[in-house]
Amino acid sequence: MHSFFRCRVLTGLTVLLGSLSASAAVAQELYTLETTCRSAGQTYSCNVVASNVDDTTEYVHQFGSKTVSYRVIDDPYVRIEGRASDTTPWRSVKNATIDFRTEELCFNNNAFCVKNPKYLADVLVGSGDAMQGRTKVGMVFAANGRVDVACFDNGCDRLKDAIRQ
Repeated sequence: MHSFFRCRVLTGLTVLLGSLSASAAVAQELYTLETTCRSAGQTYSCNVVASNVDDTTEYVHQFGSKTVSYRVIDDPYVRIEGRASDTTPWRSVKNATIDFRTEELCFNNNAFCVKNPKYLADVLVGSGDAMQGRTKVGMVFAANGRVDVACFDNGCDRLKDAIRQ
């Protein structure tokens, strides 16, 4: 049950992000979303395209002339990778947080955030009783992308302090 819950939270963290892979021939678009993204301390209007590509769920975020992509890989374990453009390599995400109050999902110490109220509401409902009443969820990933630490609510503030050190 714990493994299922962690997988559900990881999937929720990543569905908000983005990445449409170059192998568009095998991509199946899931949805598009007009929302806001935050990068380098500035907020932008942002278009998100979520797609199933091979064995991943990928999300591409376009704002201005920039594209930021993220993908969720489920096998052999759930992990998240991101890249700053279509020409840069995929890299494991260092950390991710969901703030249910601001309706934002953020990666790598808030280097990139996306707002998605509908999806986060779905994450809460889909996670059952374990997530009800939660305000924050966060994770820190190992170099191989696997979850090292997960936090909830006030524990996430403590985790952020540990990350800064």
